[in-house]
Amino acid sequence: MAKPPPEDPRITDLRRYRKEREQAAKRKPKPNPKAQLRETFLGANPNAGLILVVVALAILAYLFLPALIARFR
Repeated sequence: MAKPPPEDPRITDLRRYRKEREQAAKRKPKPNPKAQLRETFLGANPNAGLILVVVALAILAYLFLPALIARFR
């Protein structure tokens, strides 16, 4: 037994579907190239600066903390 055609005419009419899809694509706003240029150095993550500071402090502690401990012994 074959399935009866769907009730919605947009599904069966391929030309109409394509035309509506093209019109919807035209209505879609184009991306703003200036907005893409304004992206910050650290990206979109709001915690990126904090993470960068923590990593920098960890590296500095790894490099200089043994020398400070040896000096005060």
